[in-house]
Amino acid sequence: MFFSKFFKKDHLHYLAQGTKHLAAERYAEARVDFLEAQSCCPAEGAEEARQISTGLSQAGNHLAELNLAEGSYALNAGELAKAFDNFTLALQLADDPKLKGRAEAGLQQVDQPQPVPAASKKAAQGGGHGGSSCGSCKDGGTQSLEDDQGAGMHEEDRFFLLVQPLPGDLPARYCALGEKFARAYLLIHEGNDAQALPILQEMQLSCDNDIVNYEVALIMYRAGRAHECEELLKCSLRLNPGNATSYLALVHLKADAGKYPEAISIVNRMKELGIMADQAQYMLGELLEATGDQAAALEAWSQALELPSVAKAAAERLIPILTGQGRAEEAKYLAKRYLKGCC
Repeated sequence: MFFSKFFKKDHLHYLAQGTKHLAAERYAEARVDFLEAQSCCPAEGAEEARQISTGLSQAGNHLAELNLAEGSYALNAGELAKAFDNFTLALQLADDPKLKGRAEAGLQQVDQPQPVPAASKKAAQGGGHGGSSCGSCKDGGTQSLEDDQGAGMHEEDRFFLLVQPLPGDLPARYCALGEKFARAYLLIHEGNDAQALPILQEMQLSCDNDIVNYEVALIMYRAGRAHECEELLKCSLRLNPGNATSYLALVHLKADAGKYPEAISIVNRMKELGIMADQAQYMLGELLEATGDQAAALEAWSQALELPSVAKAAAERLIPILTGQGRAEEAKYLAKRYLKGCC
């Protein structure tokens, strides 16, 4: 199901996401997905590990090229600190030796061996010199980069990239929650709920925040505490009725428990409020199919065909149904229009 991996995501999920983002030239998101896939890929998944490594290399090289271009522009404009940042990040991201060579050559053209104070974290938070490296959530982005050579991206960079796929204004809101939250979020993505939970619970004591409640809710679910998860998600929605991820999580929670009528009710509410209405329409088809109502599911997915973001996925679900009903011509039409002729 579309929602079956919401709470439990394996390396195949992240590999698929990374491949999709790479094809869409969303290289920062692709790199994060491939890093996640790499971290949870089992030892026996040799072929998947190879694909992950290839995707990670491609995403890193593309990001390096973007930073090389920005670095050259900054150097020509006399912005030496920014040029240093871009070339350093390009060197860290690149897998291609030629790109690494270009980054090293760029660094040699910068007169200073260390970035100026404007590139520090403090300056970045206060505005700094403006602009940012590709793949960085702060101006500059060089603090501690030297310490992280060969060990992955700087924590702030990684956090920024991880939250970018979130819907609506959530990426900016996540970044605004501060370093403590960012650390907890990274711990969660490293599979370390035990260390992340106390940090988030301390934040809960100091303020009511829908995002913090949402993240704690997911930890509760993974710990097998579904009731607490549900209460926290409901609290999140009381604090912010427009939090799309909390709605989605509540739908997934109900569906996982087999409470399909309740999940359908939530999905319909999302559609009424215009909250991720396209995904809600697609999920409606899945939920209806799960109840055994294939006719209603077919209708829901037929309506989803009018929504570009989910049209292909809806067609993929409709084609086997139509084929099974002897409606081969309709199935072929959908394949031609939405799947480039492939069933």
